[in-house]
Amino acid sequence: MAIEAEPRANQAEHNQAELEALGNERLKELAEQTPELGQDNQAERAEEARETLAKHEPTEPVERADSETPSSTLSDTLDRVLNYRQTMASVQRRLSPASRSFSKVIHNKGVESTSEALEKTVMRPSVTLGATWTALIVGLIFYLTARYYGYRLSGFEMIGALIIGGILGVILEWLIRLLRKR
Repeated sequence: MAIEAEPRANQAEHNQAELEALGNERLKELAEQTPELGQDNQAERAEEARETLAKHEPTEPVERADSETPSSTLSDTLDRVLNYRQTMASVQRRLSPASRSFSKVIHNKGVESTSEALEKTVMRPSVTLGATWTALIVGLIFYLTARYYGYRLSGFEMIGALIIGGILGVILEWLIRLLRKR
């Protein structure tokens, strides 16, 4: 019996590789097709993708160790991608032409990934709030002092206050996290 388990495992690995290749091909096809096509066509394409996946899935379940179990399967990923595209197309159809164009630009994959990267680094709430409030307070103090004494401002005061405020926001966030752990 131990001898039979190895061919099944190899077959399952082969089927898994074949399934991933088919899934990748299908994702490329979906990326090339525009979301403006009718919802009926999208539903048909989604169903075709599910049928393709169902045809190529192994018939016998292969037992894997817990460390080898994937957190999400290819079909789950395809379902999520198809669901997202269908939802976006449906919502965009209801928008005005100007809003629809703006939505297509904003929800472009490159723009979304850049936005998410900025959200995790520079544009975190602590940085944004720290920079805004510090620039407001320091800028107001500089402006009122300069106006009272008759000095001219160079314009760098606000930029400097934003940078200092961002750094203070990160430091405050770090201190709050440090205190919460205790």
